[in-house]
Amino acid sequence: MRSDYKGVWTALSETLSSAKRHVSGTEDEAIIEQSGIGTSQFLLNHVGINPTDVVLEIGCGIGRVGKCLAPLCRRWIGADVSPHMLRHAAERLREFLNVEFVELSGTDLHPIADNSIDLVYCTVVFMHLASWDRYSYVEEAMRVLRPGGKLYVDNVDLCTDGGWAIFQTHRRFPIAERPDHISECSTPQELQEYLKRAGFEAIEASSGPELVSVWGRKPAPDREDDLSL
Repeated sequence: MRSDYKGVWTALSETLSSAKRHVSGTEDEAIIEQSGIGTSQFLLNHVGINPTDVVLEIGCGIGRVGKCLAPLCRRWIGADVSPHMLRHAAERLREFLNVEFVELSGTDLHPIADNSIDLVYCTVVFMHLASWDRYSYVEEAMRVLRPGGKLYVDNVDLCTDGGWAIFQTHRRFPIAERPDHISECSTPQELQEYLKRAGFEAIEASSGPELVSVWGRKPAPDREDDLSL
């Protein structure tokens, strides 16, 4: 069942080779490394990461992006539903002393404390989630972020030619043969609406050839309000 995220992704990641294929579409380490660098650079350029930040990745997989970001922040937390993914990521990031790993249930961030994170990001994960569960993670990000903290999410963009091609390819699967992890697209409006409804501000979006990226900030208390408390 598609909604059994833990069961689906634990089964798909029993070996490192299988985990690589299902996370990155390849086992080629050079391609995986370049992909991680590209995502990390986008985050740095558009969202920003400070050396003092505590950073949380929802759906960290094999640590493709975490390997690039861990050296740039105070603490990096990789969260995933699959214990196998977490094991692979821990091995790949073993050189870093500022990383930790958290196993998720599949729809929430309950192991993470309120107001404890500076940046939450979730990349190439929403495509595998139902819309309701996408929004649940956005709400949970609002809970765990410190005031002024930032959230980044992305998905395949239905409104681009590249995204539409993926949509058309996947719709050709007979219903009974659709893989449980098959990608489902979003529109920019959908992702922006999630952040808006959850209470984020300064929401921005960027569309590439296939992906739409959306990010925003958790409101911080007004300085005058702080002084009056």
